[in-house]
Amino acid sequence: MLALLGAALAIVPGCGSDQTASLTVPGARVVDLPGAQGAIDFDDIVYSPRLRRVIVPARRSGLFVVDLGSGTATQVGRLFSADSADEGEGTIFVADRERRTVTAVDPRSGRTTSSLKTDAPLDYVRYVPGTRELWVTEPAASPSGIEVFSLAGDSRSTPQRAGFIPVPGGPEGLAINAAHGTAYTHAGNDLVVVDIAQRTVTARWPTGCHGTHGFPQIDNHDQFALASCASDGSVSLLSLTDGRQGGRYAAGGGEALPAYSAATDHFYVRGDPGTRLVALKPSIAGLAKVDQVTVPRAGHCLTADDAGHFWTCDAEHGRVLRFNDS
Repeated sequence: MLALLGAALAIVPGCGSDQTASLTVPGARVVDLPGAQGAIDFDDIVYSPRLRRVIVPARRSGLFVVDLGSGTATQVGRLFSADSADEGEGTIFVADRERRTVTAVDPRSGRTTSSLKTDAPLDYVRYVPGTRELWVTEPAASPSGIEVFSLAGDSRSTPQRAGFIPVPGGPEGLAINAAHGTAYTHAGNDLVVVDIAQRTVTARWPTGCHGTHGFPQIDNHDQFALASCASDGSVSLLSLTDGRQGGRYAAGGGEALPAYSAATDHFYVRGDPGTRLVALKPSIAGLAKVDQVTVPRAGHCLTADDAGHFWTCDAEHGRVLRFNDS
């Protein structure tokens, strides 16, 4: 949910990208966000295979996309705030929590093509390819759950409200598993399984966490789900078949932020706040650490692409870091 800098981040006045470009992070490609001002309390980041871009919602600094080849960032559109985003059908859908809107933006021209308003305060937005829907998490709704919008026309048409999925105790984060027709979210101490076509919760699996946090990660190759916890950078490996727990790992620090790459078949996790980011190999024996890097203490985002990189945020300096999975 909403990430605040708080005590984890000492805000540095006037610390823009022009002043931080010389600050290096060992092993990382530093990606400055042109025009971003000062610290950014990042909360969401996704990779779009279709665009070959990493999509970075940078709050009041706007929306950025990072080119996978050049590693450079470009600002897209003119948005009041970008708190969460996802790509669908070549369009980027951007959530603004303060205004309770989801705006469709053309990543090439930066033009807004449509906008919708949610019934309740929103948290995250994700595109569902199989049904051509937008799922928007609303943990503060009564009841809490996921609001569903349908793309009746093309991606430039305004999505229409199509339903609501109650998720008691959640939803926290959202992952779409298009290959299996399922979605996953956290709720309380559980990982919740949702049937996409039926828009119903089909299972709640205990994670062993004392409170969950972040986006569940899905490994279809090995048939695992990774649930993440609200403390100690801890994650729990669950079977996609029946939710049976197969291992745990603690990266240390605060709230766990997970990611997964099918290209490397590795999970990634860091705690925020925390300075340790680890790569983990899943198996029936559990989770084995294969690598780790040191990251800035505050950075509330993590994703991986299909070219052997994983990406995280440096909140204090308002920038993104790319690491190679060696």
